[in-house]
Amino acid sequence: MRTPLHLIALFAVTIMTSGCNPPDTLTQISVPTLPLANVTCNELSFYLDPSLGSDCKCETVPENSTSDIPMDIFIYPTHTELTIQNYPLTHTQAEPMIIIYPVDRFSELLPDVLPRHVSDLESFISDGALSGLLLPFLPPQPLTQAFFSQETVLSFNGGQGIRYITQYNEFDNVITNRTIFYTYQGLTDDGMYWVTITLPISNPILLPDDYIPWPPEGYTDESWSKNYDSYVSEVKDALDAQAPGSFSPTLNILDNLVYSISVR
Repeated sequence: MRTPLHLIALFAVTIMTSGCNPPDTLTQISVPTLPLANVTCNELSFYLDPSLGSDCKCETVPENSTSDIPMDIFIYPTHTELTIQNYPLTHTQAEPMIIIYPVDRFSELLPDVLPRHVSDLESFISDGALSGLLLPFLPPQPLTQAFFSQETVLSFNGGQGIRYITQYNEFDNVITNRTIFYTYQGLTDDGMYWVTITLPISNPILLPDDYIPWPPEGYTDESWSKNYDSYVSEVKDALDAQAPGSFSPTLNILDNLVYSISVR
């Protein structure tokens, strides 16, 4: 992914709150019957619902094993990138993309990063255990995972992973519909491939974008920084309480894309 994800909720009253606590229980949704795949890109195939886009751009991105910029995001193996065209949400910070990484080569390039991500994901799929307060995400980001919500284990054809909604921050950013996104992080059963999906998503409890006064209304710079963790925690809880159909696109439609994926 070439564009890093820089990733106040609008409630009737000002809200404030903590970060990301491990889930009490981890649910796994039953897999529905889906139409046959209608998109193929190298080793990737899946069903693209017409409501999510009308076309796709398929690319093979060549390996980049070194970088003058000391950031892991610029180191990656040859991999497949697919971008969904005419996605229903625009002007968002996350692109509607699916990326397929070869795990072995990626681990050779980033031996201090990839094995840990693989272990964390396998552990979370198995029992919901987190090694820290973050969920696994590739490609490695030079930003901070602000929160995660709606986390659920999903299977695809020949693999498993975790889906969740998140936002990545450079600073103590407001959480808005322009900056949150749905992501899926999965592994094929044979451990050969890592599947990354990022899809913009919105919910009516959030502001449409982050074009708001700074600091946010009712805050000073100091009080915003002091209360940011509390604010994030309350937004997370509010998003967790939302029904799948309240999101746009709905969680069911995005989950169905995941279920339909095959990597060969």
